[in-house]
Amino acid sequence: MPPDGVIEGAPAVAKDGSEALASRSERRKARTLNAIFDAAEPRFLEHGFHGTTVEELAHAADVSVGSIYVHFGSKEGLYLALIERALDVQERYMEEAFKPTFSLGQQLFAAGWAYLRFYLDHPGYFRILAFPHVDARGADDRSFATQRLAERAEAGVRRVASIIELGVKTGVARPVDPFRAAKFMWGAWTGVIALNMRPDRLRLDDEELRAVLAEGRRIVAEGIASMALRRPDGTLRPEFDLAPPDLDIPERTSKGATP
Repeated sequence: MPPDGVIEGAPAVAKDGSEALASRSERRKARTLNAIFDAAEPRFLEHGFHGTTVEELAHAADVSVGSIYVHFGSKEGLYLALIERALDVQERYMEEAFKPTFSLGQQLFAAGWAYLRFYLDHPGYFRILAFPHVDARGADDRSFATQRLAERAEAGVRRVASIIELGVKTGVARPVDPFRAAKFMWGAWTGVIALNMRPDRLRLDDEELRAVLAEGRRIVAEGIASMALRRPDGTLRPEFDLAPPDLDIPERTSKGATP
């Protein structure tokens, strides 16, 4: 006997029909957003924020201009959403460095290798985050994005500084200024990685990039490690000097826009 209100022999309707419909709608929305992001990244990088129009973005993504305004509100909204997307990807890479099973020294230098791997895997995102002012027009231009980038960058620097500070307090690091040391490391790594993007004879290829950063890591380690982390002959103990083995940098398959 069928339940009240159900006609016997009629096709059954799934109870989760509305959920399935919503799921399809969400998948369509996700595909649209991904298409817009995939179109926006290379065009913002090649032509700059000001040199890219909403019409060009819509054409490249094969969506209507209205679709961009519906999902992002404006070109500024799309640019900020792309930055947030890049920041989230970068954060996932950096989280690998700050595992509680790593020593303080391993966390400190694993952060540098994770940052390099983020660049190698996502050079487009790296450029957007590291050089947001390339085509800025005036001091207040794109303040909507500048503030957000500064907040996240400062949070990353503070996290590295907290590791250095703990090292100073526990005696494994020399008495350096943690925040200044962290800012130096962040700036140095960003600057060296940027040499990989140069079009002239000063460019570092991938192999030399790794070698230069490894040399920089050794210089910083020698300067910051206290005697507590040194062998009797003065060399560094492995728990400070060596990067964790599971942060090996993968080979890059292509250079350009993020896959």
